[in-house]
Parts: sequence; structure tokens; C-alpha cells
Amino acid sequence: MTPAEFKATLRRLGRTQIGFASEIGVSRRTIHLWAERGPPAYAVYLLGLIERYGVRAAQEASTKPILGDAAAVLDDMYARAASEGVGTDFVGVVEHWLRIHSGTNI
Repeated sequence: MTPAEFKATLRRLGRTQIGFASEIGVSRRTIHLWAERGPPAYAVYLLGLIERYGVRAAQEASTKPILGDAAAVLDDMYARAASEGVGTDFVGVVEHWLRIHSGTNI
């Protein structure tokens, strides 16, 4: 992914560079470097998951539910991931997100 594609993807997903840095737990400087040089493969993969499964930006999710009940949303997202053969990857990403945002060890 080129730097221009990275920035366009963030815009399409309704994320700012600073907001995305906070959301995934990296420094603002890291995101700025990705915007200048292109993101690493794992960031491209994460953006693809966000885009594919309709994950809303954290600030929006805190004020509006994605589809209602969080368990129903996760069940739906997992079902879609499993149907594409990436159910285990999806679970890993969710566990990672929970560790970052809850401060607990899952």
C-alpha cells in the first residue's frame, strides 16, 4: 500500500491519523511515518479487516452502537470471518483489541 493509498483508506474509513494511532495503540509519529513511507503489512491487513467487517471508529462507536447489542455485532462479524476462512484470525484481532483497550490479560 502506498502512502497515498494509506491516507485515502483512513479517510474512507472515517479515521484521522491521530485517531487511528490511538485506536491501534501506536505513536502518532508511527502513523505519520506510514503516511510518508507506506504502512507495514500488518497495518494493511488490519485496515482490510476494519474495512471488510465494518468496524467503526472508536469515537463514533462510543456514541452510537454499530448494530445494537455488542454480542450480536461480534457474532455477526465472526460468522462473516468464519465463512471466509479467517475466523481464528478474527478472534485473535478481537483479543488483541480487548487487551489494548481493557488493560487486562486475556
